[in-house]
Parts: sequence; C-alpha cells; structure tokens
Amino acid sequence: MEQQHRVNNLVSRLVQGTTWEMLDAAEELGCVGEAAILAVAPLLGSSHREMRWRGAIALERIGPPAVEALMVAALDGNTTTRAPAIWALERIGDRRAVPTLMENLRSENECCRWMAAAALSTIGGDEERAIVEATFADDPAGRGIVDELIHGS
Repeated sequence: MEQQHRVNNLVSRLVQGTTWEMLDAAEELGCVGEAAILAVAPLLGSSHREMRWRGAIALERIGPPAVEALMVAALDGNTTTRAPAIWALERIGDRRAVPTLMENLRSENECCRWMAAAALSTIGGDEERAIVEATFADDPAGRGIVDELIHGS
C-alpha cells in the first residue's frame, strides 16, 4: 500500500509538475519500475499532448518492463497515442517491439511511419534496416526526415 501511495504521488508530480519536477518524477518512477506501469500507461491515451509525452518519458525511464504497454499504445487507432509510444520504444531499444514498429512502418500516418523507420533503423537487425531502406527508396524527403530522427539535425 505504501508503494502505491508513492506511485500515486509521483504520477501527480509527473502530470502537474513543472518540466523539472516532471523529469524528476519520471526518473523516480523509473526506479519504482514495473509497479508504476499501470498508473502511468493511461497517460498515453490522454487528450492532452503534453500528458501523452510525459507518460512516454516515464515509461521510457521504466525501461524493458514497460515495453508491452508501449507496444499496445503504439498500435492504438489514434496516431497521437502512437507517436510518443514509438519514441519510447526506440529509446528503450528492446527487440520485442520490432513487430509493432513494422506495423507502424506500414502506417498511412507519415509521422508514425517516419518514427517507426527511425526506431527500426536503430534497434532492428539487417533485415529490418533493409525493409526501411526499401520503404523510402522512392521517397528521398521521407528518408531525410528519418535520417534526422536517427542522427539529429
């Protein structure tokens, strides 16, 4: 019960805090680990963009235990839910996310497609990287965006 109270307080700081307080709460939630996932994951479906990203940051800090929750969010019908989840999956770097990322690579939403391509280029193997290359073979602008996502501008 004490741990649940701690998680609830951290989630409140994550949601309501300043940027610095949010980052501190995300780090602490990362230390709590798996026990915090059920309290944080619903933020990915928030109608508020900042809340979705705050949730993604906290789940990224939790790391591999959060991969399954992030994969569910990365397949959500709402692309605004998928984008932060894809970002977090790339940052965690767990290969369990590859099938979910491949699904997003086929998305009609450009942002999700670009983010999935960057994530697959980072955590995928040779086969996934070849698929990313083939996907953007006739789209130099899209390939450029994926490169910027991978390497920065």
